[in-house]
Order: sequence, then structure tokens, then C-alpha cells
Amino acid sequence: MRLKDFFSSSSLVISLFISIFSHAFPKYVCCVDFRYAACNSSVECGRLGKIQYPFSVNGSQPQYCCHPTFQLHCQKDEATMWIGHELFHVIGIDNRTQTLKIARFDDLSMGNITCPNLNISKDSNTTFSYPSDVKMITFLHNCPQIKDLSSYEYPCEINNKNIHSYFVANESLAKRFISRCGYCALLPVLRSAADGLMNRSLKVGEALSKGFEIRWTTNQTQCKECIESGGRCGHDWNSSTPSCFCRHKSDGQTCSLSK
Repeated sequence: MRLKDFFSSSSLVISLFISIFSHAFPKYVCCVDFRYAACNSSVECGRLGKIQYPFSVNGSQPQYCCHPTFQLHCQKDEATMWIGHELFHVIGIDNRTQTLKIARFDDLSMGNITCPNLNISKDSNTTFSYPSDVKMITFLHNCPQIKDLSSYEYPCEINNKNIHSYFVANESLAKRFISRCGYCALLPVLRSAADGLMNRSLKVGEALSKGFEIRWTTNQTQCKECIESGGRCGHDWNSSTPSCFCRHKSDGQTCSLSK
């Protein structure tokens, strides 16, 4: 075989091989979307286990991997989360029912807290709602002695001075006497903890340290469809809309066209 013919045949074989290879393996096979790679589900946070969208662990993933309201801070296997201007311990996350179990940071860190004086209210944050297992308790402080509330009085000390304080689970009853007290706080507790307060099997600090549940109301349907199509969920902070990051192409709500 002449040298010219050899190179000609070799070139034909190489060209044919390249053609077949390029059709069988698209050129983007090596180009994984950087957002898809970053928003993986391998990040864990102590007893909460693997963290999934809409949550992320602050510092371990870019902000586009989670909803801006759901950033967790993990330290020594404990998770905390800011809701509004308050810091909470995150006791548990149930992605199936979209339920968080949380306790106000001070309430869980100081199980002997006796004089709660700050409201916990989700009214200004429509991202969350209270499930039926939560009961609102009104705490009245710096009151005169109120005979009708004597069954609900408990010890409270402010600046080394004992003041008359009461916890009231009945809203209409609390409203009757709220004007006679110096200040009040409206706090959510688990119904089981509220029952414990009423029958005196739990102290105020013990009831509050058990935390309470809230349900996040963001629509998870789109994220579910994204995951089922092979994608990973994220969030566009500029437009405040969910995102779907696909392995090779992320320009839709699912990855059906780019798997």
C-alpha cells in the first residue's frame, strides 16, 4: 500500500469514528450546569439529616439553591433559623407535610424561662401558618391579683422582683383582663404542652422549650415535578420564583427536554 493511500484510509476511519462518537455522546456530556452541581442534596445538618429545598445550610451552598426565607445555620449539629427578626432552634423538618418544629432560641436555651415578654407572630410573614396542633397562650405580667385568674398564676421575677403573672389559654378570658396588666405576650405552644400547663404537669419554661409547629406555605408542586424530571430545585432571588436546574440545560420548569 502506498503511503498516500494509507493516510487517506486512516483519515476516513478517524473521521467516521469521530462522527459516530459525536452522535452517540453529545458534546455537552462533559458540561454539567454549575447550578445543578452546586445544588446537590448531600448537605447534612446534625439530627435533621439531609437538607432539601426549600432549605439550605448557610455557607455550604450558593443562595440560588434555596428560598431566601429558609436558610439554616448549623453549628455543633444544632440548627437555627431566622424568621423575621427572631432566631429559632429548628428541632425537626417534615418535608412531606411541609412542617417545621421550632422553639424560640431563648426558650430552648433557657428551659427555666419564666417571664416571656415578646410576641411570636407569623402574621407579617405569609410564608408560614400554624397547624391545628398549635395553641396560642397569652401571658399577662405585672398585674394586680386577679381572683378569676388565680388558677393560672405562676411565679415570674423581673429585676429580682416577683410580679403577678398569669398564663391564659382562653382568648376571651385574656381580653377581659389584659388592660389591667403592665404588658403581655402571645405565644404558640403545642396543644399537648398547653394541656400540661393547664393541669400543672408542666412549668412555663418546660412548655415553651418543647417548641411548636409551623407549616410553610410555599408551593412545592413545581419542585416535585423538577425532581421527578431529573432536575434539582432552586430559587431566583431577583424574580422570587422557583428554578429548576438540569444537568445539561436549565431553561424551563422541568428537565424533560434536557435529560
